[in-house]
Amino acid sequence: MIKIDKCVAKPTEFNVIKITSALGDEVQKAFKVANKLDEKLDRPSNTWKAIFQYHGLIWTDIWGFEFIANYGKENQCRRQPVSLNDRIVEDRNSEQFLIPNELFERYFM
Repeated sequence: MIKIDKCVAKPTEFNVIKITSALGDEVQKAFKVANKLDEKLDRPSNTWKAIFQYHGLIWTDIWGFEFIANYGKENQCRRQPVSLNDRIVEDRNSEQFLIPNELFERYFM
């Protein structure tokens, strides 16, 4: 027989970054500058700095706007496509999750 329990979420605090067109433009510009600076270097250190600065958001001319959760950490995730109004949620342990806009509004607004 199946047992169904009730769950109540505790109030919690976390950081949220909303993906907007202005943020997308800013990230795209930062990565174009970083790529230009990295052309003269052995490794893409400016690109790495930009990924950290923008909390895992990246821009490439081939794939466009994407997100790498937990960039540079042991539990780094694969690239994920990003849509307008999606949210990057960072918990108190700095672990990151990409939440689509519909789910974020359903569960957190």
